[in-house]
Amino acid sequence: MKKSRFTIVLLCGIFSLVFLATVEIIWAVDTYKNMRNAYRNQIESIFEEATWQYVTRFPNGDYTLPNIERLHTILKEELRISGLECQFMISILAPIGDNFEPIWEISNESLSERKIDFNKSFPPLTIRLTVDDPHTTIIASMRLIVILQMLSIVVLTITFIYLLHTLFRAKSLEQIRRDLTHNITHELKTPIAAAYAATDALRNSESIANNETLRNDYLDMSISSLRRLGDMVEEILRTSTEEFEKQKLNIERCNVEEIVTEVCTAIDLKYKEREVEWRIDIAQGIVVSADRLYLHAMLSALMDNAIKYCVSKPIVTLFVSNSNDNSTIRIADNGIGIAPREQRRVFDKFYRVSQGNRHDTKGYGLGLYYVRNIVERHGGKIAMRSALGKGTEFEITLPIYD
Repeated sequence: MKKSRFTIVLLCGIFSLVFLATVEIIWAVDTYKNMRNAYRNQIESIFEEATWQYVTRFPNGDYTLPNIERLHTILKEELRISGLECQFMISILAPIGDNFEPIWEISNESLSERKIDFNKSFPPLTIRLTVDDPHTTIIASMRLIVILQMLSIVVLTITFIYLLHTLFRAKSLEQIRRDLTHNITHELKTPIAAAYAATDALRNSESIANNETLRNDYLDMSISSLRRLGDMVEEILRTSTEEFEKQKLNIERCNVEEIVTEVCTAIDLKYKEREVEWRIDIAQGIVVSADRLYLHAMLSALMDNAIKYCVSKPIVTLFVSNSNDNSTIRIADNGIGIAPREQRRVFDKFYRVSQGNRHDTKGYGLGLYYVRNIVERHGGKIAMRSALGKGTEFEITLPIYD
């Protein structure tokens, strides 16, 4: 996916989530207001009806206020019938001075009474009803809807994040695939070109073909190139097929010092011109439970990386010690190091640290993947510490031979 298209998808997704959340919030607030107004209107209607039942009027226009407990009883029954069982208080107010003061009131808990004599000429009285705030009741009735709305938003957000993760992963895998194809194509060209040139020279040049020394040199060049091609194919097949992970380990008693000596000797021959400096500290008699072939390959891969990714004179430090039931192997170098953002992925299959369009360092991103799998199949652990320009250190823990 192109960067511009990916950006558009990201912005559209974020906008959709924000829009949905905003609509849900507006709907919830509007629903709350409507329910509150409906509650208020229903209370007012019930109160008005109960008041008319409470006040007694005579044919001559006189009226009387019976005991306030009767109004309380009427209201309580009306609210119960309407399904609005709530706490309330009734007050009868009379103008006293500049204010209206309660002369008679009753709540669910108590009755307060002030006796005042009055007749038709007495100033108008006011009946007031005070009820509990319906906020809690309304929220409780909306709880299920609000929870479902929140869950829907959470599910959509998780889905969107997972989609972004998948897109990022797909984009990264596509980049890895392109880099791998580019690296393999570049590295295969060199030995193929060398073998082709040597074979073509032997075929078309009689002076080379008739000269035994030159002929052998060109044949050796072809054989070397073909062997290199074979090694490349073998390395890819070894770690890219399921057979590697299914192959049974031949666990035996392995002397770490002996294997390290073999690996260092082989690498010294391979990188003779680099003049590798070894700093080795191995406790005497350390023996681990491992497949000797795989342990040799694992140490070779790590030491080979330590030299390949060093621009100055390579200095490889190897320290081996015992701790409880495990042996710890530390391999450190003075190479270019790995950026923090790259470190969490260096053990992924086919992943290579970004180096632009450089091919001076060969590889397919299989070495550390291969090492990690070997360590884990042996029941061990591998960790890495690195800093740009300061080198890299790998720490491997393997079980002691028992």
